[in-house]
Amino acid sequence: MRTPSIVLSLASLSLIASCDPRDFNDLADSVWVHAATEPSDSPSKGFGAGLINVGGDELSYFIASKSPPTVFLAKFDAKGSRAPLIASELRGSAILPTAEAFPAQTVMASDPLGFGASEANVAVAAFDNGAPALYMLKGETGEAGTPIALTGSVAPSGIVFGNTGTREGVDLFAVAGTDLNLVANYQTGTSAESCSVGGTTRDILVADVDATEGNELLVVVDGEILVTTGEALASTIADTERTDCFTEAAPPLATITAPAGEADFGKLLRQGDFDGNGSPDLVVGAPADNAVYVFLNWTVAAPSTGTLIDVPSGATLFGAAIAIGDFGTDTDGRDELVISDPSRDVGAHPSAGSVFIYQADASGSFGSPIILHDATPEDKQDFGQSLTVVEASGSSILVVGADNEVFTYFRTPVDGDDDFR
Repeated sequence: MRTPSIVLSLASLSLIASCDPRDFNDLADSVWVHAATEPSDSPSKGFGAGLINVGGDELSYFIASKSPPTVFLAKFDAKGSRAPLIASELRGSAILPTAEAFPAQTVMASDPLGFGASEANVAVAAFDNGAPALYMLKGETGEAGTPIALTGSVAPSGIVFGNTGTREGVDLFAVAGTDLNLVANYQTGTSAESCSVGGTTRDILVADVDATEGNELLVVVDGEILVTTGEALASTIADTERTDCFTEAAPPLATITAPAGEADFGKLLRQGDFDGNGSPDLVVGAPADNAVYVFLNWTVAAPSTGTLIDVPSGATLFGAAIAIGDFGTDTDGRDELVISDPSRDVGAHPSAGSVFIYQADASGSFGSPIILHDATPEDKQDFGQSLTVVEASGSSILVVGADNEVFTYFRTPVDGDDDFR
């Protein structure tokens, strides 16, 4: 008999014979089986501090490691076997010779329109010689590309790729301190221009939340989300007489404020489609306030009220990492929302960490989450310190970072009843 179940095996080198991520199935099944690996080919401590999807038809993703600051490319074949990790170390390299450690929360982004390209399509926040920079990587090979120097006095807190106007190419945006940096058509340009947002930035997102042509840019500044167009921002930056991104003559299109005044509102900013109607839903994390909000179908013309996601018992840093993916094989088009709390105690183990997976119905109401944690939790394991969702062979695969561990989950039918050798 074949039983639909949720399986983690890609992070380990032992595989179930019938594993095939294309058979991913049935989110309602609450059985999560897992394994983890501390790769012997990783010479860096703090493995799993950051994760980002590379994309394309292959299952591959980048893993950030803390000491020394290193980025690893993990690639798997069609049967789930992992090739040796490809390492790219920042510090002491010819690319960023004075690169310091990654920010406390490693910030990474990938180009959704350039998946599988040989060009550098993954950006990692770095701090080089006292200045913010982007470490660029080629998604297909893991090779380092030309780094991009940014304006600012601190490491970047948010990075996003996106097409935000009518001009050709994909733009790259990064926020660092009070500065918003733009690399127009990043595949041909390697220098950033900037303007000041007038406050402390956190995260940044490209989303279509207006009826006009092109996507909009959402920037978190001092706990508020400011919405503008890429065209307006590019025009502001190009004007040598102006240094501010927003003025009375050129204000934001709209502003989203913290519903309950959360000071950490906008630490993380994501988008998905949880009710399956094709309109973007915004997700805003405030982990220091133990809060995550979802703004269903939010637009400039018709702004919606944020819905507070129910905080699971024992959570104290809810929203430390957020990822979005469609883990079902149905055709409802509804994404699932993945939220972590790496500081949550599991049993007698402090800060073992947990990950919560929420599914909404057609009205956008979220039910109780599926809860993931290590079956043999450890003290200060920080399970969920990073998250990413990898799209491979038509399925979403969840990758969870912990302290020096990476867990890779996918759903597949296997032979027997819960026979997970």
